[in-house]
Amino acid sequence: MAKWPLIFIMIFTMILGTAIFPIQAQENTSPEVILQEKTILGPSGYLIPRYVSLAKNTVNVRTGPNGNYPIIWVFKKAGLPVKVIAEYKDWRKIVDSEGARGWVWGPLVSSKRNALIISDQQALLKQPTMGQPVSVIAEAGVIGKIKICREGWCKIDVNGFKGWLRQSVFWGTLRGEVLK
Repeated sequence: MAKWPLIFIMIFTMILGTAIFPIQAQENTSPEVILQEKTILGPSGYLIPRYVSLAKNTVNVRTGPNGNYPIIWVFKKAGLPVKVIAEYKDWRKIVDSEGARGWVWGPLVSSKRNALIISDQQALLKQPTMGQPVSVIAEAGVIGKIKICREGWCKIDVNGFKGWLRQSVFWGTLRGEVLK
């Protein structure tokens, strides 16, 4: 019976240590990722939180990390960026741009980085500074491929049209994230 307090203290210390001293990855696979936001390594070996995109046109979102849990909604758009906030075995707990949360099977997400325009029309600029010429206008809901990010700006490719957007006007990157 004296073992239980010791086990509790060990578990509490491990949890507290993880919360205070999260593991920071120095680099990720292509593109290289440098974060200014605290992250931890998940069981998969990838950072949590992180952004991924849906790999299929139909992705079931469930209440828990198993195919037996009920489906709460279905995504119907491959390439849509979502944020991974937890992992359990081959399952990823995600949150979408509207804040809805649920579990998806790991192979249904891709490490490809995409941006979802979340506010009204956005001008993709030729250079990453305000006042630059406009390359193309993107409507809210448009999805583009993230090429690189630096100093609060990301170069986005929308169907072959490339330009720079401030990170604050799209969903798909962590605060302070730099992609090379």
